[in-house]
Amino acid sequence: MKFTKRAFVLLLACALIFPSCASENPGEPEPDAAAQTVGTEEAVPGEEPETEMEDPIAERTLRDNVPEINFEGTAFRSMSQDGASAMDIWTEGESGEVLNDAVFRRNKTVEERFNVTIAEPVAIRYDAIGTQVSSLVAAGEDAYELILGQMEESGKNMVAGHFLNWYDIPYMDFTQPWYPDSIVQEGVGTVNGKMYIAVSDMLLTYIKSCWAIVYDHVYAENYGITGVYDLVKNGEWTLDSLIGFTGNIYEDKNGNGEKDDEDFYGLTYRAEGCSFAASLYGLGVRTAKIENAELVMTLYSEHTVDVFGKLFDMVESQSTLRAPYDGKFTEKLFPEGCAVFANLSLGHCYNNLREYENPYGIIPLPKWDEQQERYCTTPDGGSNIMAVMLSAGNTELIGAVTEALCAESWRSVMPVFIDTILSSKVARDRESTEMIDLVLDSIYVDFPYLYDGFAGWTFNLSAFLAQKDALASTYARQEKIISKWYKKVVNRFYE
Repeated sequence: MKFTKRAFVLLLACALIFPSCASENPGEPEPDAAAQTVGTEEAVPGEEPETEMEDPIAERTLRDNVPEINFEGTAFRSMSQDGASAMDIWTEGESGEVLNDAVFRRNKTVEERFNVTIAEPVAIRYDAIGTQVSSLVAAGEDAYELILGQMEESGKNMVAGHFLNWYDIPYMDFTQPWYPDSIVQEGVGTVNGKMYIAVSDMLLTYIKSCWAIVYDHVYAENYGITGVYDLVKNGEWTLDSLIGFTGNIYEDKNGNGEKDDEDFYGLTYRAEGCSFAASLYGLGVRTAKIENAELVMTLYSEHTVDVFGKLFDMVESQSTLRAPYDGKFTEKLFPEGCAVFANLSLGHCYNNLREYENPYGIIPLPKWDEQQERYCTTPDGGSNIMAVMLSAGNTELIGAVTEALCAESWRSVMPVFIDTILSSKVARDRESTEMIDLVLDSIYVDFPYLYDGFAGWTFNLSAFLAQKDALASTYARQEKIISKWYKKVVNRFYE
């Protein structure tokens, strides 16, 4: 059995929950893996559990391939979205909060290794970073080593030619496990040997914002729902499975005879923005691709018509509460105990479910059918990305420190995020660990999503659910202008 990229991280998290598992370190983000399991048999005290995995020692000691370089106290400067997202790159000091402290220790390790100072980032509004980058590049100013801009906004800077190609930055090794596979696949995240925007395990906002399905174990048992984990592990977790579990669950709790957010549902579902885009990616829908250096729109197809038809029926059914975009979002409704299942991000679990009363499970977004090869999710477009301004000067510093930060995050910060999730109200069993592993291994980012720039399909997809047969007419209205944007993206790769 192949030892997957994130299995090592999961073993570290296991050690904090299951004393018989070898390894140490806690972890913050929800793991992602596909082929590696952690085992489901009960451990015998004092004995190492039997597994089919390869010995993870080599993975445990895996390091980046950056040589030892003395940068003589040089500052590593960055600009980031304001708020919590700045912690992707920096934190002031140890505070006793495990995730904060893991980031602080990661930075200290890298600082001491290269004799650099990771400076506090200049943190500004997400929608102001693009303008600032544009001005700095136009002036030829070498102001920052790294730009941690918002994913959606940063596409505009890429099209304008403001970023360097990551493959021209020394020491960056995108074959390593701290980068998602999709980001390096030609035609997906990499096009014509170029990648202007990158993501990695250094970006906690990227990991936290990945979407999944959360379900309440107590409510599920009350409604006779069993075998969920088995369905997932067997590749049988599909949209039909979700509809079958939830389709007959509805209680008019306030007795007013109307569906509202005070009732109880089988599913509460947010069908807008990035959460809805993630659901569609999970169901095998793709918006565009590149063939022979040309843009090919793939959104409108027989498969997409089938997907939207079934989603419309699900969302409009009595058993589903379509969480409003304005008002109470799904992440606020689920903790109030309004449903058995919900589509939530890992960050919502981390932030909003720590005090949740019942044990719950985190599972991948459902596939369309069993023939679909893999589960799939995407991050929220509000997460950070990594980019290097065209006017940046010291690319050796940029590559060495960035690669080391990404590697150290994979080793020491990711397990903290994982453990934080698992040690809250998630059922503390090995199957839960395996489920989180599957969620994180399902992360997928392709060029139409990564370079959306608020001009692509991502925030236009929910319009297709306005009515039963809205897909054809809505697509016809939007296709021309959205194609024009994506052609600009493709042209940038082939200039």
